[in-house]
Amino acid sequence: MSVTDGQLGQAQAVIEMFADTTTDASDAGNISPKNLRLLQLAVAYQAAWITQHPDAFTNIDLTNYNQDQVSGTLAHANALVLAPLAKRCIDRLSWKRIRPLRIGPMAGGGHIPRTMNLTSATADDDDPRWQPLDGGPC
Repeated sequence: MSVTDGQLGQAQAVIEMFADTTTDASDAGNISPKNLRLLQLAVAYQAAWITQHPDAFTNIDLTNYNQDQVSGTLAHANALVLAPLAKRCIDRLSWKRIRPLRIGPMAGGGHIPRTMNLTSATADDDDPRWQPLDGGPC
C-alpha cells in the first residue's frame, strides 16, 4: 500500500491534534524515545487508514447509524476520523495515561508555608519561608 505526501501530512495533522503535541516538541528533544516511537507508529497507522477511508475528512458526527438493516455503534467518539491502532498508540503516550498522585511527608524537614500570597506568584517565589529540600541555600 502506498501513501501520498498529502495523506501523510493529513495523518500527521490528525495525530498531532489527538496527541496534543507537535513535531516542534520532538525536534526540540522534549519527547522521550518511547513516546516518539508511539507517535511515529500512530502516524503510520493513520496514514494507512486514511487510504481506505477517504471520506474521513468529510464525515458528519454521529454516534449510531442504521443503513440497509445494518446498524452499529462507534467504538469511541472519534472512530470516524482516527484509526484504531493510532488511537491505541496515542492512549499509551506517557502524558495521556492516568497515574495516581502520591503525597507523603517531605524529606529533609522542609515545609510549605501555610499562608501564601494569592495575588503574586513572584512574591511567593521570594518568600523567605521557602526552604530547599536538601538544606542548601535557596
